[in-house]
Amino acid sequence: MSDSIKIKNYKVLNALMSVPYHPKLIDLNQWCCVRYSSWMFTSGYRREKIHSKDSGIHCTIPCRANDIRSLNLEDPQSVCDDINKHWIYDPKRPRFKCAKYHNTGRGWHIHLQVHNRTIYLGG
Repeated sequence: MSDSIKIKNYKVLNALMSVPYHPKLIDLNQWCCVRYSSWMFTSGYRREKIHSKDSGIHCTIPCRANDIRSLNLEDPQSVCDDINKHWIYDPKRPRFKCAKYHNTGRGWHIHLQVHNRTIYLGG
């Protein structure tokens, strides 16, 4: 079980509480919070894209994405691999994943996302 669930600051708290979240993203986050310790939310809903490569998934309502701090995780890529082993973002588009460890220019983090067709495989 998780040691703690944290939110980076009041701006992230506001983003997490300002719009509804997709039920599958809620399920994915709950699964992760139980499975991994020290889960910290660093980004949630956004009113607009933050850079040119931003897909805009953080801007959807219900919100379908959030970001998680990776600095406190021993091996963030293995966490993403584990998540993607149990969660399928969209069976029709297997190139997309529910968890991605990346740096978009604002620091390394885990990006979580879901789709209406996201499937939990169990485990």
